[in-house]
Amino acid sequence: MTWFIPGHSMETFPGETQLIIDSGAEVALHGYCHEDCTRLSTQQEKDIFEKCIKLAQSLTGKKPVGYRAPLYRLREETIELLESEGFLYDSSLSGHDSQLYQLTKGPSPVPVDYSQPAQTWMQPCTLPEPSKVVEIPANWYMEDMTPLQYLPNVENSHGYVPSQSIERIWQDRFTWLWNHGPDGEGPADFVFPLILHPDTSGMAHIIGTIESMVLWMKGHGTQVEFVTYETVARSYLSQKGHA
Repeated sequence: MTWFIPGHSMETFPGETQLIIDSGAEVALHGYCHEDCTRLSTQQEKDIFEKCIKLAQSLTGKKPVGYRAPLYRLREETIELLESEGFLYDSSLSGHDSQLYQLTKGPSPVPVDYSQPAQTWMQPCTLPEPSKVVEIPANWYMEDMTPLQYLPNVENSHGYVPSQSIERIWQDRFTWLWNHGPDGEGPADFVFPLILHPDTSGMAHIIGTIESMVLWMKGHGTQVEFVTYETVARSYLSQKGHA
């Protein structure tokens, strides 16, 4: 299990964070106070990374190697920042729903600017270069909070959905991947990263569903492994000959 913990939570609740560490879970970064990274300056993002790295390292005794951006939103420079800080993996994007891949870095597409002549923005993309950072894909359909928790100031939250309905979606996704593989060509290895929030999945009417889902996956036998994100990222690099 991997916990993506905001720096504010680590700093405010060091005792609870230590319990997570003592359980054997991996600790990865998740911003400082769940800020929207796309609204940060380059320096602000660097400062947040520097502080959160120090916080995690002071509690775990080692530098964190993983990151998930709050709201799954990266800045244009975030990947290069992760690379420069020596991060092994990110888990903010959805380039694939069940396979790891190498993140790329490079110039962004030229945005459409309706106030300017079309010739100024009708330009092809410059192909990006591969980075050293592995992406372990995130997916809105793999998380609990959006459908299962009512948040009065978040327009796309819901909260009045039977948890069994979400469990069925997860089971349907898992079953298709189990039977068809990530490309629909037959059974093959895949990752299935459930994204769970303690304030959502910890509620009395949901926690039993999470237990049911875990037991259901375990029922598929020893081919199903529960590992940290770091473990699966290093396994991916090893298979690619980059270990």
